[in-house]
Amino acid sequence: MPRSDPAHHPALDDVVSLLRDVTQASTSADSITTFMQRYRRVRPVDVFLGVRSASNDPAGGYRIIYEHVDGDDSVDRPASCEDAAKLPVHHGGLIARLIADPTPKLVADFSLGSDPALAHLPRDLATVMALPIFAGVDVEEWAITFSRQPASAFSADDLARALMTGNLLAMANRHLDSFATISRLHTRLRDQFDQVARVQQQLLPSRTPDVPGLEIATSYIPSELAGGDYYDFFRLPGETWGVLIADVSGHGAAAATIMAMLHAILHAYAPISEGSGPPNPADVLEFANARLVHANLEGAFVTAIFAVFDPVAGVLTFANAGHPPPRLKSGLDGSIHPLDSDAAVPLGILTPLGASSRSITLRPNDSIVLYTDGITESFDLTGDMFGTTRLDQALHDCTGAPDCIVESVHKALFEHRGGPTRDDDQTLVALRFHGLCVL
Repeated sequence: MPRSDPAHHPALDDVVSLLRDVTQASTSADSITTFMQRYRRVRPVDVFLGVRSASNDPAGGYRIIYEHVDGDDSVDRPASCEDAAKLPVHHGGLIARLIADPTPKLVADFSLGSDPALAHLPRDLATVMALPIFAGVDVEEWAITFSRQPASAFSADDLARALMTGNLLAMANRHLDSFATISRLHTRLRDQFDQVARVQQQLLPSRTPDVPGLEIATSYIPSELAGGDYYDFFRLPGETWGVLIADVSGHGAAAATIMAMLHAILHAYAPISEGSGPPNPADVLEFANARLVHANLEGAFVTAIFAVFDPVAGVLTFANAGHPPPRLKSGLDGSIHPLDSDAAVPLGILTPLGASSRSITLRPNDSIVLYTDGITESFDLTGDMFGTTRLDQALHDCTGAPDCIVESVHKALFEHRGGPTRDDDQTLVALRFHGLCVL
């Protein structure tokens, strides 16, 4: 017995065309418009209405949120619930009866002439199908379709299939609406991050200062648009200079905000801005710590090193609050040594901080490297950490000139990571002492 090939049935071709077009829609409005324009090739439908109950109307009113009559090019569907709530509320009539209870309905005996909300529709419509569109246990919306075909053209199976199709389309459209909302929020959040990043960049030194006796190079690379690393230079009383490097726990906008707080705190510290002599680095950290503790950072903290450089004596005095120790590259033999000190706990946790200062006398061509843990705690794809051993090797492989230090460390990180990506902010401040300076 010969068998027909359903793959070439005209009705199936129409369904395939419908699905291809609908699944290409980028918005729920486009999806609904495309569906309505194509669906009448599959089923005898001449008018589509979208209806929602007016939830804040005690009289049980409803709103027609979209309408599509055969021949229309598009659907004017509200872009949001707020827009839909501005549409007029109707009462009574055919639609009120159809949506009185949450069950699908197929009705043939109705009149449009006496219904103000439907009086403009064609008079030869013979059948109406009301389909509840569910959102969980509640009816979110009603899809109401009118046809010129008599009720005999429809069966209970047709009603069931239409109910399933309408609800599946609604689910897909909710996903499209959610994606559109997420995209808008992402764009807004991205703009806010851009603004935070621009403000943060303005808080960092616009150029390295001209410090007598020192050659300086810096590098600041946030893991996101805005980061929590911070470095700064301060011209101090007595022709000395202050150098700061700090790292706020975490990264992103919250860390950048705390970084801005620290910037404001330090630049308001009187011994820095108007003192008669260079401040004690430990006192600077104690001052900043007290303000940050008072601000209640809610679990966040800041590691920091503040150093004071005396170009006449060639002395660097520094205090450490939980920060990775600086590295010293000897100008005499090129050896690398950590500048360990009695590091206090990070800023913002408890008072008093208990910081102490340490001084070292630099020799000609000695290099000091300050860095954040985003460098040493950078991991490769196997989970192997960059660490201080690789950092020291990168310092050994360069001349000790600050620009060379920055380039060598970046190259080593790139090779270790296998690319330019990073999981945390990475900051370097490299200093090289040229020799005693007579001011």
